[in-house]
Amino acid sequence: MRIAIIADAGSVHTRRWVWGLKQHGHDIRIWSERAWDDFDHGVVHLLPKALRFRRDVPVAVWQLRREIPQFSPDIIHAHYISHYGLLAALARLSPPLVMSIWGADIECFPKRHGLLSRRLTQWILGQADAITCSSHYLKTISARYTKKPLRVIPFGIDLQRFRPHPPNQGPVRFIINKALEPVYGIDLILTALKDVQGDYVVRILGEGSQRQTLLSLAKTYHLEDRIIWVGKVGLDELPDVLAWGDVGLYPSRRESFGVAPLEMMALGRAVVAHRLGGLTEVINDNVTGFLVEPDNIQAWQQILQQIVDDPSRIRQMGEQGPGWVASRYNFDENLTSMIALYEQLRLTKISQKRKTKI
Repeated sequence: MRIAIIADAGSVHTRRWVWGLKQHGHDIRIWSERAWDDFDHGVVHLLPKALRFRRDVPVAVWQLRREIPQFSPDIIHAHYISHYGLLAALARLSPPLVMSIWGADIECFPKRHGLLSRRLTQWILGQADAITCSSHYLKTISARYTKKPLRVIPFGIDLQRFRPHPPNQGPVRFIINKALEPVYGIDLILTALKDVQGDYVVRILGEGSQRQTLLSLAKTYHLEDRIIWVGKVGLDELPDVLAWGDVGLYPSRRESFGVAPLEMMALGRAVVAHRLGGLTEVINDNVTGFLVEPDNIQAWQQILQQIVDDPSRIRQMGEQGPGWVASRYNFDENLTSMIALYEQLRLTKISQKRKTKI
């Protein structure tokens, strides 16, 4: 099939879908604000950068109307409805349109400008021929804005890259793999760790606007000797870097799915996360990890102390992760489900054309 992707080419999630589709032999073109420098020349078409009051939209829509018909796709797939989904809806192109909801585009955008945002969300979804969500949590929220069928197709895990690793030995190793931004709640972990006694070490991956604030907080709590700030990690290195840890910590204040904890579990590592959003789906509480009530620093302190006191338990829990992930979040199976949806829409479109001719 020929598939036009309207999405952020700079996102790892977009790239995984595109690579997977290409490996299945599909012809792909991408329309995106951000480039994908190491991808095939001519595959990524750059859209104008977003401007204040969305003054970029008319030019972007005109570009889609001009360029996508030249590609003559069987399917158009727009990812993230409040931006790329809006552009695809306004372009009103003839191939079947799939829209994928990612998270903040349905959790936050409809509330941004009151009734206007809600109505716009309803209208965007109304233009789709099929709608997918990465979690049942998102499906529940999305159902407030459309009566159309909603399919759950997760951002699965590449089980060839994220394979089980042998358990570690020695003192507990905590790892945090999220951007250093307020929404991911890393400050909560630092506050909880200040009262945890015993031998442990922490690695924090990623960059973000809160870096200096978090460094200062760690210094205030006298945690400098326990924490290693790793910074950005390349995709090729990520599985081995994550496997260094015994347990991943995810104190997100909002989380629509949970790719990061799934990657940890696939490696044979346990996780601890807030009991909210999509995290409640991806983590099997008391089996592959623990769920903590949101913003309960005392509960975080208690569970982290238990882990430090008895590392063997959390390492045994980690061994349950690979089977859990493989049975529910295998990327190859998720990709197959998406391709089957494309094929269904393509055949329906062909059937409708035949009926029109008759």
